[in-house]
Amino acid sequence: LLSARFSHSSIGIWPAFGNMGLVKKDEQKKVEEKKEEVKEVKEEPEIVKRLKETEDKYLKLEKEMEKKIQQLVVEYTAKQQPLLDERKKMLCVEDGAGEKTGTPALTGFWSKALQNHPAFNELVREWDEPVLQYLQDMQHSFVDPEDSDKGFNIKLIFAENPYFTNSALEKEYKTEIENPYCGEQKVLGIKCTQIVWKQGKDVTVEAVAKKVKGGGAKKAKKKKEKEEARPSFFRDFFRDLYPKMELSPDAKEMAQSMQEDEAPYGGEDDDDDEEKDDETLVGQLMQFDFEAGAAIKDDLVPRAIRWYTGEACPDDDDDDDDEEGDEEEDDDDEDDDDDEDSEDDSAPKGKGKGKGKGVAK
Repeated sequence: LLSARFSHSSIGIWPAFGNMGLVKKDEQKKVEEKKEEVKEVKEEPEIVKRLKETEDKYLKLEKEMEKKIQQLVVEYTAKQQPLLDERKKMLCVEDGAGEKTGTPALTGFWSKALQNHPAFNELVREWDEPVLQYLQDMQHSFVDPEDSDKGFNIKLIFAENPYFTNSALEKEYKTEIENPYCGEQKVLGIKCTQIVWKQGKDVTVEAVAKKVKGGGAKKAKKKKEKEEARPSFFRDFFRDLYPKMELSPDAKEMAQSMQEDEAPYGGEDDDDDEEKDDETLVGQLMQFDFEAGAAIKDDLVPRAIRWYTGEACPDDDDDDDDEEGDEEEDDDDEDDDDDEDSEDDSAPKGKGKGKGKGVAK
């Protein structure tokens, strides 16, 4: 019996262990084959290796040059700062009459300069303008003075105002070079000051009447209101952004409006498409925000008066040509419609779909 049991069990056990050994060998063989494939792929011709070594020496010198240029930028930024301080002083001179604003010598200076820039002309809304009247100055600095690739800061300084308690609104853009061979820059994150709005002065929301179910005249008089988010410079430009974040409904709506002209994502898995789309929307918002921040740093801070007067604004000749072209197309369409109408008028009456039977005369 024992020998019978042993032999019976061995029929089920020993082949199993034998198969496990074969599986391990097969897996190990596949791993070794993959390693060989990687070696073959990575193996480069000797001339390519030497060319890369030469280019790396060139890039090293380029990096040294960029470092020296950055030192010059820091040096001359410090020399330019007194001139920017002088500009602020001139704009803040009060004449003793009229309402106190951020730039009493030229009321609405920064608001107009902002709205003249293409990065902000659609971002600033009508209800933002009274708040921007209290904007005194714009400033910028580097996250790391020795390395401009690590990002920059911008600061919007406000005079005391009836809207919020903050004396300044700041933004920090953290970046890094994603591809050193083409200078491609990656935005790691954008951090903003939280605005502390005074009671009833938040311009980023609007009061909307709630629908009252049933009731009569009494309930109609007691209409309740709720606050809903609305587009605003102080909402859309002062929003923390970082990769793979969950977007608020208003942020998602803004991002989607940016890609209206883009083709929808294809694919078999709808869930994957939706996730990919969310990541893309965040990326678009971050890129848009980064470019707007760079516009303040590179354009508005150093050349504010030229943006105020409109001298720095890009030419709109192309837009004018497009509009003229559209008008001509509209005129052609109208002429075609007129031709069609005249053909219809000359057609014999009584045929086709006229008044049916049973219509009162």
